[in-house]
This record gives sequence, C-alpha cells and structure tokens, in this order.
Amino acid sequence: MKKITLLLACLFTFTAYAQEEETTEDNRLSNIDWKEDTTEVVTINDIIKEQQAVTSRYSKEKHFTDVWSRRGYFNVSYNTEEMKPSETIKTGLESPANVPTFKSDWGLSIQLGRSYRLHKKPIANVAQFCIDYTGIDLNVNHFKEENYNKLYDSSQKTLTYDGDTYFHTPWLLEKYEANYGMSLGPSLTLAPFTYVNGADELHHLKFHVYFHYGYHASVLWMQDAEKFDANTNTSDENYKTMKDNLKLDWGHGTMSSFGVSMTWKMIGIGYEHRSAKVKYQSLTKSDFSKKKFEFDNSTNRIYISFRTGR
Repeated sequence: MKKITLLLACLFTFTAYAQEEETTEDNRLSNIDWKEDTTEVVTINDIIKEQQAVTSRYSKEKHFTDVWSRRGYFNVSYNTEEMKPSETIKTGLESPANVPTFKSDWGLSIQLGRSYRLHKKPIANVAQFCIDYTGIDLNVNHFKEENYNKLYDSSQKTLTYDGDTYFHTPWLLEKYEANYGMSLGPSLTLAPFTYVNGADELHHLKFHVYFHYGYHASVLWMQDAEKFDANTNTSDENYKTMKDNLKLDWGHGTMSSFGVSMTWKMIGIGYEHRSAKVKYQSLTKSDFSKKKFEFDNSTNRIYISFRTGR
C-alpha cells in the first residue's frame, strides 16, 4: 500500500511541474510582439554602408577643396606695346615733324598676385567671385629706331619752355621701356564641368575673367646713336652734349586691364589688354626741360599662368 501511495505522489508532482513549465513558456511567448518593426535593427551591413557614405562625402569635399584651392597666380607674358602721343610732340626735324606712334618689336612681363574670395564656398560649386590684387606687375618692352635717315638734330636748341630753349627729346631712337605697377579688381572664376560624374580631372578645368585698375611708373631709355644726328659738325658743343647725354625719361599714371584665362590645376594660358596714360619727363632737365609729354600706352599680353596656393 505504501508503494502505491508513493507512486501516486510522484506522478502528481511530475504532472504539476509539467503544467507549470507549459504555463511559463506560454507567458514568454505571449510577451513577444510579433508585429514589431525590425527595420530599425542596425546590422553589420548597415554600419559598413554608413561608413562608406561618410568616406565618400569626405573624399568629395576634399576633391572640391583641391579644385578651388589655387588662388595665387604667377604669369609670364609676351607683350606687344604701342605708345601713342596724346598731343602733338615735335621732333625738331623737318621730317618727320611730329612724333609718331611707336610699336614694340618684343616685350616681356611677369605678374604676381592673389585672388581673395568674396564668399566662402563657390556658388553651386560652379562660380566664385573674388577680388584680385596684383602686387608685382613688371614689364620690359623694346622699340627699334624709326625708319628715317636722321632721328634728331643737335645743331640748335629749338624747344621753348618757360622762356628758355632746350634740345628736343630724341624720341625716334631705339628705346627700352620698363614699367612697374600694382592693380586691384574683381574677377569671376567658372568651373562648368563640376557636375560631370566620373570625370574628376575635368573638374579642375576653370575659366577666369577679370578687370583690374591700378597705378604704375615707367622709364623710357633712348640709346645713344650719334650716327642718326642731323648735325654733322662733330666739333660742335651741342653735338658733343647730345652724344654723351643721358637720354632717360620717366613718368607715372593710372592703368586699367581686362583679361581672360583658362587653367587646369596649376597651369594655364591667358590674354590681357592693358591701357595706361603716362606723362614722361626727362631726368636731364637742364638739357631737355621740365616739360611733360603725355602718351597713351596700350599693351597686349599672351601669358602662361602658374596657379599656386592652398
């Protein structure tokens, strides 16, 4: 009888335990929200994709920072220049009686400057407005002697100024003209291909247009050449004075220029036209007077540009 009682007790205990486990399992399953949105669960693939997107954005920003970073410029130019008298200037000769327009046969120049942005980021990553400052603008131009048998006459002083008489400046001789100036002005840079996907190198192709205004000083050095003197009396004091005289004039005045250029990364080509007014005066005032002679100087430049700076 005791064995039967013990067996029934064990059977009852096992049944109660099984019912308790089933109830606990049902409670666990009932606590799960089977309709829960699992799209918010972050996976390894999501993390990788986000990191790739961040890397891509950083790479793109770095690329366009490089595209727009070169704002310094160093230009080396080949020049042609014209010097046109703004007034009638006498030569002291019968022919030509008046100073003509001079045209250079060669010229060289260098320019060094920087563009300062008017807004931090380019407009639509295509256009950038700047103020350019050219701190160094140095030019040298050469003019051949004019095609006449005689280019000046030292036989007598026929230039009248302030009641005294002086030699005429020998404008027709071979000349070197050098000038130095500084200028300031607005510019616009366009990068029209920045929206072309998969062509990163093409993004660096930019076009520039600018207008500058400034001031410059110029010197005009006329070479000694007594063989062109209409005075054939070599013992004449005037002949000797003109032969050994320093034929150097200087002047200064305003200038303006406009130009266009095309650059790719650090290299480019461009064209510029510059206009200037200069009033020249001789350094040897005792022989050539204090009179000033105004010229309109017009310069055309074709240049190679080196873009610098970050």
